[in-house]
Amino acid sequence: MWLVWVALLVGLLLLALTLYRRYGRRLTERQIIASQQVVNAGMTVALQELANDLLLFAMERPTSTLVANIWGHEVMAFEFELPYRERQEVVVVRQALNNALRDYAQDENLVSASETDMALVVTDVWYDNRKPMLHVDVAHIVNEETAAYLRDLRKLNQPV
Repeated sequence: MWLVWVALLVGLLLLALTLYRRYGRRLTERQIIASQQVVNAGMTVALQELANDLLLFAMERPTSTLVANIWGHEVMAFEFELPYRERQEVVVVRQALNNALRDYAQDENLVSASETDMALVVTDVWYDNRKPMLHVDVAHIVNEETAAYLRDLRKLNQPV
């Protein structure tokens, strides 16, 4: 009889764990989508202001992909691929985009989960040598996991 109770208890625990993981995954997916929409909107505004200065081709609505799956769940960092006309120094591009994203975050009252970083931060900028694309990674510092991701990048001597 006790074997039946143990099997029933194990079954209930597995069911509870499955439901918990499904709910958690859906919540994370919703957070990622919401964060991605914020980042896309910020980059849209920034690129409308800066496309000519940075020698980029105009894009009506830039889209991004999640880049931080390897760093763990709930890291809100996204990559944009932007066609360019002529290369600029990556330091210039990074600074201009960070300034525009800072202004956007202030205008939209976006709050950062980090005491030292603004809500939207360009974490990486690089040019693709195979095709004329500028890659820009942007983090939305909306939770501690993303703030920790930035700290990890700094430890790896990545300019953030």
